[in-house]
Amino acid sequence: MKVAVLSDVHGNGVALQYTISDLKKLGVKKIIILGVIVMKGPMPSESIELLKDNELEIIAWIKGNTDLWLEEITDVWMPRTRREEDLDLYYKYAKANLKEEQMVFLKELPLEASININGINLLCVHGTPKSISEAIDGSVPEEEIKQAIEGVKEQVILSGHSHTSFIGEVEGRKIFNVGSVGNSLDGDNRISYGILEFDKNNVNLINRRINYPVNEIINIAIEDRFPLLEEYKKIIISGSN
Repeated sequence: MKVAVLSDVHGNGVALQYTISDLKKLGVKKIIILGVIVMKGPMPSESIELLKDNELEIIAWIKGNTDLWLEEITDVWMPRTRREEDLDLYYKYAKANLKEEQMVFLKELPLEASININGINLLCVHGTPKSISEAIDGSVPEEEIKQAIEGVKEQVILSGHSHTSFIGEVEGRKIFNVGSVGNSLDGDNRISYGILEFDKNNVNLINRRINYPVNEIINIAIEDRFPLLEEYKKIIISGSN
């Protein structure tokens, strides 16, 4: 049995559409979603709708750090720094392009999920088991990873947030950062997502990278007047900040 793991779509409905087509070609119908589907990108509403595909079975769907903005930022919030001004622009764009029921759905998502598939226990988090806004990947020292996963009982930890894929094992726990579907930051602008391949009492962790037409999402961003457009174009094209 195979299960796809998606994270950090960031409102890139073009990349998500190609991801869904790819996993279907591989015969994968079950998916886990690790958050950050709508912000910050030009297709927030469309991205949620794509995941309502009747052919897909969503096993778990949790919040990511940008999903919390819908709760933390309000229409009367006054940004005080340049970064907060940017966040406010992304929030206002997303709110203007999301349906009320979509916003309610995102607010009601859990922060994590512990699930069992084929006898294997998996912990689904966006960042780390201790923080939604920190990450586990190859840039994090092993001692810090040990602290981040302390107390975790599940055999496998699934995560995202850093937009950089990582497969490793620490303290007997398999760790899989599946990277980003719509906004890779590891120098490779291709889509990154995960596939869990279950075989008897084992699970293989596979990082899947596929191309998609980046110009399509950039053209949509231009047409829809997505904020901070030049910065967005640079990141999407280069796959890095």
